[in-house]
Amino acid sequence: MANNQYQRSIDQRGLKTLALWGAWTVASVTVFGMMYRQADILHFVEQDSTRITWIIAGMFVLGVLVSFVQAIMMTSEWTRGIRIETLMKRDGLMGIKRRRERLLVDRFITSLQTILERNGRLDIESLVDVEFSSQHRISQFVGLLGNLLITMGLIGTVLGMTLTMNGLNGALGSLGENEDLLMEGLRSAMAGMGVAFYTTLLGSVLGGVILRVYSWITDASVNSLQDLMLRSFLVHASADMEPSAERDLRMYGVGIARLQENLSLLQQAMQASREEMRHMSEDALKLHAEFKQMAEEDPVRDLAISHARYAYAVRPGWLARLFSFRSPE
Repeated sequence: MANNQYQRSIDQRGLKTLALWGAWTVASVTVFGMMYRQADILHFVEQDSTRITWIIAGMFVLGVLVSFVQAIMMTSEWTRGIRIETLMKRDGLMGIKRRRERLLVDRFITSLQTILERNGRLDIESLVDVEFSSQHRISQFVGLLGNLLITMGLIGTVLGMTLTMNGLNGALGSLGENEDLLMEGLRSAMAGMGVAFYTTLLGSVLGGVILRVYSWITDASVNSLQDLMLRSFLVHASADMEPSAERDLRMYGVGIARLQENLSLLQQAMQASREEMRHMSEDALKLHAEFKQMAEEDPVRDLAISHARYAYAVRPGWLARLFSFRSPE
C-alpha cells in the first residue's frame, strides 16, 4: 500500500508541468471567450484590412504550440528524473545504467559518470546550467514571442491612429460639399480606431499575459528539475566522486549485480532458444512423416512403378543389360 501511494506521488510530480499548462489554457480560453462575446473580436479579425491582427494571431498560435511541445518534453524529463532519484538513493551514481541521451537528465547523468571514470574536476552547478540551457532557451523564445505581440499591438495602435487621422482629414475636407465622401471618411476613421483598440487588446492579452505565463510555467519546471537533479546528486551520490575503498566496493557491487543480471538474461535467451530448436525439430519430423505418407499414397508413384515393370518386360535382354536396368522390386 505504501509503495502504491509513493508511486502515485511520483506520477503527480511528473505530471505537474502538463497539469499547470492545461489549467492555464482552460483559464485563458474562458477569459478570451468572455472577451469575444463582449467585443466580437473574431468578426473584426476577419474584416481587418491591415492584416496586423492576423499576424498577432499567427504568432500567438506558434507560441502556444512551442509551449505545449515543451510541456510534454518536460513531463518526460520529470518522469525520468524521478526514476533517477530513486536509483541514486538505492545504488548511487554508478548504479544508473547509461541510456541513449535523448533526455537532458540522461545526458546529465552520463556527464557525471564520465567525470567520475576519468577522475575529473566537477563543477556541478555549471554542469547543470549547461545541460539544461536548451530548455531555458525554448522558454525564453516563448517569452520573446509574448514581447513581440505587445510590440505588434503598439504598432497596430499607431497604424490605427494614422488611419483614423487620415479618415477624419478626408471627412473634414468634404464637410458640406459631398455627403458620400464625408461618410466614407468617417467610416475609415472608425475602422482605424478599431484597428488601434483591437490590436492593443490582442497584443496585451495574448502576448503580455497568456504567452508570458506559459513561458513562466515551463521555465519554472526546468528550474525545479535542475534543483531535483542537483539535490539528488549532492545527497545521494556526492560520495561517489571522492576516491575511497567504500566507493570502490560499491562500484564492484554494482558491476557484479549488472553481470548477474546479464547472465540471467543470457540464460533466459538460451532456454528460449533450446525450446525453439526443440519445436523446430518436432515440426521437421512431422513434416517428414507427412511427406513420406503422401509419397506412399500418391497414385502417380504406383503408375510409374507399373510403367517401369512393363518397360522391363518388353525390352530385349541385351538392351536391359546395356542400361543395367533393375526392377523396382
